[in-house]
Amino acid sequence: MMDSVLRKLGLKRGESKDSEARKRLQKELFSFQRGLEYGFPHKPSSVGHDPSLGFLAIGTSVGALYVYGKPGVQFTGQHSSPVAVNQITFLPEQGRFLTLCADSSLHLWEMNTKKGVPSLDEIKSFKLDASKAKGLHCFCLSSNGDEILLGTDNEAVYVLDIATFDLGSKAFAFDVLLEKASDDLKADPGHVKVILQHSSQSDKFLIGFSSGVLVLVDSTSSTVEQTYNASQQLESATFREDGEEFVTSHVDGSYVVWKTDESSKPKENITTPYGPFPCKSITKIVSKSSDGESFLFFSGGMPRASYGEKNTVSVICGEKHVVFDLTSKVVDFLTIFPTDTETSDGDDGRTLMILAEEELVSIDLSADKWQAQHLPYLADIHSSAVSCMFHVDKVPEALWNKLISIGSPSADVYSAKPFPIDGGKVDVPDAVDKELLITGHDDGSLLFWNVSIPKFQLLYKLKTADFYVNDDHPSQAIDTSDDSWPPFRKVGTHDLYSDSPRLRIEKIELCASTETLVVAGASGQVIVLKFSSDLSTGEQKSNPVSISDRSVAWSGPDALTLKSEFKLMPGFQPVSFVQMTPPAACTALALDAEWQLFAVGSAYGFLLYDYLSDKTVYSKVNQLPPGVKRGVSRSKSFQMTFRESIRHLRKRGSSVETKDQKSKDESRSEDASKPVGAENDVKASEEAKAASEPKEAAAPQESGESAAAAAEHPAEGKVSAEGAKVEAEKLNDVALETGGAGDTACAEKPEPVEVKDSNTGPETTKQVDEDENRPAQSGPDEKSHDHSVTFAPTTPTKDSEQSGDACTGPALYAIRCLSFAKTFVSNAQTRSPTLWVGTSEGQVLIYQLGLPAAEKRSQEEVQITLAKEIHLRHRAPVVAVFVVDRDGRPVSSDPSDGHRVLICSEEQLKIFALPSLKAHNKYKVSLNCNEARISRVAFSNFKSKSDGEYKEKDLVCLTNRGDVLIFSVPHLRPQLKAGLLPKEGTLGEHTAVLTTNGFGFYQPYPSQLEKFCLCATGHALLSCALELKEGMRPVETVEEPPVLAKEEKAGEKNDEPEQKKETAEVTNDVEKALDEKETGKVIPVSDGGSGDGLDDSVTPGDITADSIKVHLTEMGIETSMEVTCREVIENKMVVKTTERTISDAEGVRSEKKIVVEEKSSRVESSVQGGNPAVAVGGD
Repeated sequence: MMDSVLRKLGLKRGESKDSEARKRLQKELFSFQRGLEYGFPHKPSSVGHDPSLGFLAIGTSVGALYVYGKPGVQFTGQHSSPVAVNQITFLPEQGRFLTLCADSSLHLWEMNTKKGVPSLDEIKSFKLDASKAKGLHCFCLSSNGDEILLGTDNEAVYVLDIATFDLGSKAFAFDVLLEKASDDLKADPGHVKVILQHSSQSDKFLIGFSSGVLVLVDSTSSTVEQTYNASQQLESATFREDGEEFVTSHVDGSYVVWKTDESSKPKENITTPYGPFPCKSITKIVSKSSDGESFLFFSGGMPRASYGEKNTVSVICGEKHVVFDLTSKVVDFLTIFPTDTETSDGDDGRTLMILAEEELVSIDLSADKWQAQHLPYLADIHSSAVSCMFHVDKVPEALWNKLISIGSPSADVYSAKPFPIDGGKVDVPDAVDKELLITGHDDGSLLFWNVSIPKFQLLYKLKTADFYVNDDHPSQAIDTSDDSWPPFRKVGTHDLYSDSPRLRIEKIELCASTETLVVAGASGQVIVLKFSSDLSTGEQKSNPVSISDRSVAWSGPDALTLKSEFKLMPGFQPVSFVQMTPPAACTALALDAEWQLFAVGSAYGFLLYDYLSDKTVYSKVNQLPPGVKRGVSRSKSFQMTFRESIRHLRKRGSSVETKDQKSKDESRSEDASKPVGAENDVKASEEAKAASEPKEAAAPQESGESAAAAAEHPAEGKVSAEGAKVEAEKLNDVALETGGAGDTACAEKPEPVEVKDSNTGPETTKQVDEDENRPAQSGPDEKSHDHSVTFAPTTPTKDSEQSGDACTGPALYAIRCLSFAKTFVSNAQTRSPTLWVGTSEGQVLIYQLGLPAAEKRSQEEVQITLAKEIHLRHRAPVVAVFVVDRDGRPVSSDPSDGHRVLICSEEQLKIFALPSLKAHNKYKVSLNCNEARISRVAFSNFKSKSDGEYKEKDLVCLTNRGDVLIFSVPHLRPQLKAGLLPKEGTLGEHTAVLTTNGFGFYQPYPSQLEKFCLCATGHALLSCALELKEGMRPVETVEEPPVLAKEEKAGEKNDEPEQKKETAEVTNDVEKALDEKETGKVIPVSDGGSGDGLDDSVTPGDITADSIKVHLTEMGIETSMEVTCREVIENKMVVKTTERTISDAEGVRSEKKIVVEEKSSRVESSVQGGNPAVAVGGD
């Protein structure tokens, strides 16, 4: 709606359309596809394992499902309701599984592959009738996979037929289950807590209630064989392998061993493993046996007073006892033993998998040490919160091999056994590029991930915290040297106490060819590192660099203190330390390894550093001139900025005094009835209005007013829509005072910029119009119009006043982007090294660098000179600056001409010619994308999927509204728009990274990374296959519609073509009846014409013709009748079509009838012997 209003006012031009050939090429180049989700599922709630096919399933508290096989095989699904998944059970060898959700619904899921793409489909669902029970608490799948036993909260157990997914006639009522229990237990047995199938007798089930009573039921005879009474509330139960015994765990931290055929008392005394003091409950217990060894697993049971906060899983095997301690809450655990899977090589793979809230831990129990296993996926990427990411495509072979060699898991820490989850098949491309993803974290660490298809595996970890003295968090390590009880062992990598706000990594830059890494942190620390395979001891000194003056007082945290000596492990080792003063967080970073320079910026300024000579080349504090306040809030509404732009135009018109003021007023009154179009008339109108308005009319008004109100009340200080239209056309290059989305009220012509050229002298400032390269406009007013209007100082807004920082003194503005380029700045003949600095106030500083010759690089200093300045009039923060060649590709070391600079602000994209800085093209993202703002920008390569020789480099943008945009360069035409992030999501926006090969990564949740693809030739998902044995998955039967009984005679066969023709004619009339039902017209039924027939959704049905046949028989008429009925229900109308073939003494004839019923009216049409008849009547 807003766009149409702007077009009526003449403030927005129509967008240029691409040719048909370009549109076809877009389909060959661009395609949006979501890919695999790496990392760990957000808020897991349950886990399940398929021992026959080798799959692992994880359900979350928001209803999401993740099924994992071998690396690259992943199925994802989502329940219709965002509720927690409480239980997952696989159907053996079918590729299906059941889920029980917190809303007491049961679902059947099926794993499929559609054209090689994995798909997780919900086949059936079931929810128990509220009259039977309010909720389901557990279920048990029978060993043959035919029945499901459902445990409810009304002490009853129902049986669900898995084929029909309906309740069968079999059920275990409350009175039957507890017929042998005592009266006090019958009074309140609690809900059904556990249902287990006997391990050796499949017709028997153990049913346990929360109060502690358990019963052994024979499902064949529906009788109770044994009743067991525990003294404590029941939590879990498990059968021994032979089924002669079972174990129960209880809420007081104890477990009890029972004989299956003896219910009077337990086999052994009650055992409290970590007593005698009060302990927490044992939430789950499992018993397993292998090679004559008996294992007992249980979670919880810790003493409340001393270790009640710990999250543990205990394993007891004979004399060996280990308590695995995790940093996050244990959700569930499962065991994988040789008896659970078919192993052709006889490998003894005993594994314990622990699902915690923040990570998955796999323990190899086949070796004596019980070591953890290295996970090929499900990595803990959020061991410390991710603060930034950096992607490297096509990593050199030398660096890749070095990272693998130093990052290989140690045999002392990890087991050599392969990961036991290996279900499915995956087709991996022959040629796979080596891709590296570096994640920076809040604890100052950097993790190097192998994100090459199909893996996501940790290669190397660098801890910058080892270089600094950090007392923010004391060590939380557990002292395991004491042999006292219980025997804890720390497992897992997640650390809740590692984050330090001063050590957080803010920016990362890596040059893979020179193996140079630069990282910048939240305390102004910058580290330059080089790769080394040697082990050494470092003695480094930090180089403090001040980027502020005495007028700035810092009140934030102190700078980090460098350790006097530290051990350097093989990998990236520091060669230079820089500490900015004040120690504010780094906001921008740029590296040029060829020049051996880096630039880093913060909220107070920037510096240029030469890490070859370890010297500071230049530092500058960004301070606004006296009297100029911070920029306005970028979150202003469109209506507010539109209103203020109208005020600005009115104020400007009132300040212009012309000699023919009076004559123009008279001309306006004479031509009031003419269309508005003459600029002189509108200018006089505006000036007359401005002269008659009070001076207070230009003052800011309340933000609740709208542009519509401004047009409706011109007497209150508002200009008319016609005046705004023509004045905007005249002053199309005038920038708005407010910035933000308000500048979109102007026309699509680029606004002017102020350019300061230092080459003309220190006191010289020249104004360059961005539209000098455009044809001159005709008309005297256009010739006299001043295009070099500079922005006026703005007053501080509420948002800017509340955005406090740690400094006091003059107003400062932050550095938003930095980039190096060798381009034309002074003239069009010589390329010079340059540094481009973009700020949060829409300012771009262009510095010319003087580099010494290569042989004198280490002896002579680098020179820097401010060459030019660009001030964007909308004052939006500059996100990125790219220098491109004539074809719109980023410049490289190769010679090229026709350079241009692409300036990307939060609100628009703009291209200027170099060195003249004339504007060429512009695209306003805030106007065309619903006030969106750009947050991430990158150039990506795109290849045609039909012609592999054709390639493009296009600009990819990510907005704060979660949309991904692709633009062609230098034309800046939109090529693709796709919704990536939810509108309310901000995590993915802040940490997302756009790659150079048409892919990207973002965080849907803090613990997950999702890969997405933007190129048509790329594949974010691999081609997978599910291996099932023939006949294992049942075939779903589809019920066919009922077939009518027919009594055919020989004469009827010859009439079939005519009957089909008449059916088509009637069908066509039915469609006309549906179209004309609102007009009340009589529906004509004709002989000729042809119909398309009814939809496939219209099925034949029986209309019970027995009564008609009986009636005709009583009259002595011999009949042979065929009846076909079609019924269409649309909205509240019922349309019935009836076809009858009657054979009697008069011959064979057919009759067709249409009945259209809607509310109180009915339209009938019948055909007898081909003659139509129509009747209209009311009910």
